[in-house]
Amino acid sequence: MASPRRTPQKRLSTQIYRRRRIVALAAIVLVGWAIIALIGAIVGAIGSAFSGPTPSVAPTNVEGQQCASGDILATAVVGRQNSTEAESFATGEQPYIWFTIKNVGTVTCTFNAGPAVQFFTIRSGNDLIWTSRDCDRTGLLDQVVTLEPGQSLPSPTSPWERVRSSSTGCNAETQVPVTPGAYNLTVEVNGVLSDGNQFLLN
Repeated sequence: MASPRRTPQKRLSTQIYRRRRIVALAAIVLVGWAIIALIGAIVGAIGSAFSGPTPSVAPTNVEGQQCASGDILATAVVGRQNSTEAESFATGEQPYIWFTIKNVGTVTCTFNAGPAVQFFTIRSGNDLIWTSRDCDRTGLLDQVVTLEPGQSLPSPTSPWERVRSSSTGCNAETQVPVTPGAYNLTVEVNGVLSDGNQFLLN
């Protein structure tokens, strides 16, 4: 009995083999990219965990621009009309008050130190005695100055007439004289506040 004849199978064309190779190669490339991306993410996470957050860098002042408030030191001064400092004043002697500003930064900068932004305050203990905020401030102007690193600049002197101030003014014509004792002067210049300067009225 004759054995059955096998039907010959058709061989796949060269194009089909080529397409299959391309698809297989593309799949290998995609898997490789995925593995690389996963490794990179793991390494990055480990590095962040050990290094911690990146510290922010504080902006630095640029030469010639406006001074940062932390670069200006204001000092309240009490003395006499000739700009000589004094700690005590005789009966009837009128103290003069002024301030100095100093650039404690590292670059040259500009700062508004004009009368419009100057505010003197005198206290005795916790008692507010006198403040230039009560004075007539009509016509007071800004004055922008340029300060080099380490440079100090004094303001003009102004008399304090040994009186209290109030909403009605700040001069001897309308206000009540103060008694002898210890007083403390502070100044605020364009938002920069000084330490206190204590002096004595006899």
